Amino acid sequence: MKRGLRLTNKKQKNTEQAPPPQPKATRTSRYAPAPQAVPDAEDEDETDELDEAATGWQQTTVKMAGFTKLVTVVVWILVVAGPLLAFFAVVVASSSRATPVARAGQSQSQASATGPAGFAELYVTTYLSAGEGTEEDLLPYYSEPVSLSNKPNSRHATSVTTVAAEQVDQGYWAVTVAARISAKDKKGKTTDQGLHYFRVGVQVAGTLEAGGTAKPTVSPTTATSSASTGVAKSPKPSASPKPSGSPSPEADTGPTALYAATSLPAEVNAPASATHGGLVYGADRSAHGGPVSDTISRFFAAYLTGQGELDRYVSPGLQVAAIVPAPYQSTLVTGLRDDQDKPAGEAEEDTVPADGTTRRVLVSLSATAGGQDYLLTYALTLNTRDGRWEVAAVETAPALDPEQAGPVRGTVEPEPQPSTDSSSDSAED
Repeated sequence: MKRGLRLTNKKQKNTEQAPPPQPKATRTSRYAPAPQAVPDAEDEDETDELDEAATGWQQTTVKMAGFTKLVTVVVWILVVAGPLLAFFAVVVASSSRATPVARAGQSQSQASATGPAGFAELYVTTYLSAGEGTEEDLLPYYSEPVSLSNKPNSRHATSVTTVAAEQVDQGYWAVTVAARISAKDKKGKTTDQGLHYFRVGVQVAGTLEAGGTAKPTVSPTTATSSASTGVAKSPKPSASPKPSGSPSPEADTGPTALYAATSLPAEVNAPASATHGGLVYGADRSAHGGPVSDTISRFFAAYLTGQGELDRYVSPGLQVAAIVPAPYQSTLVTGLRDDQDKPAGEAEEDTVPADGTTRRVLVSLSATAGGQDYLLTYALTLNTRDGRWEVAAVETAPALDPEQAGPVRGTVEPEPQPSTDSSSDSAED
């Protein structure tokens, strides 16, 4: 009995200390979220206070009313600013669309005349040497049939250069070429006939750089075929109108520029001469020596003949080097004009002004090479430093006086022409 009682008490003791049984986990409940305790009513208030402290949001009526007012103000600002933003958008769009049109108009007036001018020079050179039996030499330039009666090579151009190129229409130029001509007389002696001027009409098919039109045009045939088939074709630049009687078929006007003369050259008068506008330089002071003349003489001796060190006579920073090989053996200053307001004949100062004084001068030189004297003119800017004059700049052109007019029509007579073959022959007879 005692043993049984002892066992019974031990079992009761173990029963009191054992934890409460927990439900067994099944296969389906292993992935389910863990059960959470449901808070009491008092715990809900504490949770709200913790959320409010963590997030900073206070769900109060006053603050929600302030937030509503803020949203209302923002909406009204957008409503008022809407028309203004639309107006600025229209202005910007209009300006962006107008810019390419303006640039296109500018590029039309800036078409290059290099191609038409070069074509005209070649054409005039070939024309002057052509004659009876060599008319085909003109076909690459002028496609109309021509019948010449003069002997081939009875005259030829020793030099040609373009003196004027005017764009009379899009892709159409009037080019004036100056040609120095040598011709043979009846005895076969070649004489210089002086300068002659010829004007040529040149038609161009190509880009602006070639002197042509800005935009390619679509031919009526291409437009008709595109409309009938419903397939758009890429346009090609229009070529010059094909002259009547041309033996060659119509050329393909691809990216390569095409040039064609519209007539034979027309001989014209020489362009009008002109006199230049006033310069800033005053009277000649070359007869009076001084520090300015000394610096200039030594500078050009080093620059043109290689005698002396050029760096000694130039200001720091001026990038200039002596000509190599030296083209002359000696130089002499024959004229010196400056921009100082001094009466003619007044001598140059013997002393050098204070540092930083600037003077512009126009120098005339006599340079000797091979026993011959040649005249040259240079425009310089001088500056004083450390008690001496230095060359601060070698100007690209003499300085103009802004108060005087620019180039005007001069009274210089055209170059006299040598006697013609007929007059020389009559004199000999």
